Amino acid sequence: MATLWTGGKIYTMAQVGETVEAVLEEDGKIVATGSVESLSPLAASIQHLQGSVMYPGFVDSHLHIIGYGEKLKHIDVSKVTSKDMLLEKLQERMSHASAQEWVIAIGLNENQFDEPIFPTLAELDALGEAHLVIKRSCHHLILANSKALAFAGITSATPSPEGGVIDKVDGQLTGVLKDAALYLIVNHMPHITPAYIEDALAKAIASLQSYGLVGGHSEDLSYYGPPSQPIQAYRKIVEAQQSFKVHLLQHHTVFEEVVKMDLLSSPYLEFGAMKIFIDGAFGGRTAALRQPYCDDPSNAGMLIHSTEQLTKYVQLARHYGQTVAVHAIGDLAIETILAIFAANPPQEGQLDRVIHCSLVDDDILSKLADLPVAVDMQPQFVQGEYQAELSRLGTKRAQGLHPLKSLLDRGLIVAGGSDAPIEVPNPLVGIYAAVTRRNVGETHYGYNSQEKVSRFEAVRLYTVGAAEIIGQQNTRGKIAAGYAADFTILQEDLFHVEIEHLPQIQVACTVVDGKIVYENRCKG
Repeated sequence: MATLWTGGKIYTMAQVGETVEAVLEEDGKIVATGSVESLSPLAASIQHLQGSVMYPGFVDSHLHIIGYGEKLKHIDVSKVTSKDMLLEKLQERMSHASAQEWVIAIGLNENQFDEPIFPTLAELDALGEAHLVIKRSCHHLILANSKALAFAGITSATPSPEGGVIDKVDGQLTGVLKDAALYLIVNHMPHITPAYIEDALAKAIASLQSYGLVGGHSEDLSYYGPPSQPIQAYRKIVEAQQSFKVHLLQHHTVFEEVVKMDLLSSPYLEFGAMKIFIDGAFGGRTAALRQPYCDDPSNAGMLIHSTEQLTKYVQLARHYGQTVAVHAIGDLAIETILAIFAANPPQEGQLDRVIHCSLVDDDILSKLADLPVAVDMQPQFVQGEYQAELSRLGTKRAQGLHPLKSLLDRGLIVAGGSDAPIEVPNPLVGIYAAVTRRNVGETHYGYNSQEKVSRFEAVRLYTVGAAEIIGQQNTRGKIAAGYAADFTILQEDLFHVEIEHLPQIQVACTVVDGKIVYENRCKG
């Protein structure tokens, strides 16, 4: 039973400005595109767009879906603008929590404070008897009270683990844990049960669909107990409902375990590249740099793994015929992994993935262009902490901060994501950031304005680019015959609205394989 979608503008994303009058869909696939006159005799029903605007389904190419669901479940402190406000917000929850409970806050950004300082361990301990964990917005740093530190067996005598930092002042704990050190707590919190994971996942999927997203590339398999737990949650919440398409990266610590499960993929749940963290983030000054931080001359960040260990991980992925996706933010981190990729290339036709790729120069851009590598970048990163990053990196080096146009100009495949829960997973906000390189409401010409792209190029990041980066460019990312009937339908035309209004456009409905999975205004 074929359905004709018509009654609004339909952008194919095959080329700039290309539209069609109607789309014929059957059994979740696009059968044909063309005029209403030619296609309506083939349709058993009509889905009228009521003047809305249809695009290929938007996909977030990098986020942590269960982690985003956790943010929806816990205390969101992303809007907190002072230490006192943070402590007050935490006190509200801590005063009602038992000594056995875990209180979790997510999204802290001290750069929004007049004085960018963290609470002391004593101040955290004074809030109450429950375990307390505060995750910084970058998720590469947490604050933990003494109760949470003791749970993990962390004392002033505990050495920092490889690839992480247990922060101390005069030999005493501060409560700050960076990168690998934070996993001593967050990967072992006892409230992470199958029911907890499923609830977080269900909340996340519903929210993502409301933003017009039909799918996402996520990395969740090493944070929630054995990988079988999050996989089972995805089977139960995502695959069974067939209303969202998830591409799962596999953290290197569980990669071989997951591979040996011999799991079957489906259109709604598939297993992709090995995921490796190469370095940290600018916020905690743990992104690995070739030269020290301008505001911390004794520190150039850190590589989480040695070159030898990274090579072994890449070779393990190659042994199983798999690609590698790397979190690499600093220029040293990017340079290091590109050299390893060059010495250990993937199979013909495969693409490795550099996630974030946040600090480049011409030499790094040339090396990227010479390799079978795609870039998975987050346009919103240029909004959040650019001024703080400028002070850390200096004006000259920051010219290579958060590239986009220069990547596309080199012919690289680039996909767009949010890294939620770090940023809000609204693709319209990402599109706005890619086009303007500024925060909503600002009037300047853009941070590193030479990296701005057109609206078409920005939308392409979330459609064609998101498909290309996983080798599905012939079945997803466009509105064309033979492609999946995944649509994002908006109430206004994002190519023509006033730019400051673009992030406020409302989603009419979200469609996966021809089925409306989120509906605001779109009626049959």
